[in-house]
Amino acid sequence: MIIRSLALLLALAGTAAAQPRAPGTDYPNRPVRIVVALAPGGNADLNARLVANQLSAQLGQQFLVENRPSGGGTVAFETVAATPPDGYTLLVGALGSHTLNIGLYGERLRVHPLTGVDHITISSHSAIAVAVHPSLNVRTLAEFRDLLARNPGKYDYGSSGNGTTGHIAGAMLVQMLGVQAQHVPYRGSAAAFTDLAAGRTAFQADTISFLSEHFRSGAVRGLVIATPERSPMAPDVPTSAEAGLPEYQATTWTPWSATLGTPMVIRQFLYEQIAEALKAPAVRDRLIQLGNTIPEGMTPDRTRAFIASEIERWVPIVRATGARVD
Repeated sequence: MIIRSLALLLALAGTAAAQPRAPGTDYPNRPVRIVVALAPGGNADLNARLVANQLSAQLGQQFLVENRPSGGGTVAFETVAATPPDGYTLLVGALGSHTLNIGLYGERLRVHPLTGVDHITISSHSAIAVAVHPSLNVRTLAEFRDLLARNPGKYDYGSSGNGTTGHIAGAMLVQMLGVQAQHVPYRGSAAAFTDLAAGRTAFQADTISFLSEHFRSGAVRGLVIATPERSPMAPDVPTSAEAGLPEYQATTWTPWSATLGTPMVIRQFLYEQIAEALKAPAVRDRLIQLGNTIPEGMTPDRTRAFIASEIERWVPIVRATGARVD
């Protein structure tokens, strides 16, 4: 019995020793905290949980997800920025948290997405679509525009919160159509959709990964998808060009970041491990099934450059919509 127990302990020790570690370090040698800048149930949360489970299996350490959606992701940024730069606290966000907030908060933004954190990779891209409640009785973007034009200020649109991708995508659509509608922020996409499905709000802009199942169920109608091509997850939803508004283009993405000053050896290791996790069928198939695309080669340096380019593109759009956070 003693010999068997000893053999088991030696086997377990060998297994632990065989787990991948960042070169020249013992990272990770304890649980890693993943702070998600959005509420549970959305695309960023889905990315974080799928990848976290896979990383736990790959590295033999727990990767634990914690949602901090307040302030459009600003609370999550501040939470991560206050932790040691050792790779044990990571940040998962979206277009809103890493780009749009710059236009919304301006000088009030305490942690800048380019200078306040370091970046690791991007795990997915997801197109933005617009869903309307069937009671509106509109089937085209032109009919939708005419309805809102005849009833200025009557209709509301929900989003997952002030400053989120859905907020700005909705405000951008309203501005481009030259109509009026009132924005109603919620704590997450699921909460916003509850009111849309009940007819308490009129429309919602959100990721195709979130909305596609609701299109299939008939709870809401897909009005437009803000991409050049239709999505296989919602093949009946026309593109913005087909709907007559080709300039309406919006895609969100899921960035992974770390506390400013986190060593490159750890960030590069995490990039490689996340890339490996995204190849696992349980992760890849689920993300693709929900309408995501998975980018390749998004190293820490390329991720930072991509975020910088998105900031240049989106901040003027945010300011042009007049959207703000009081």
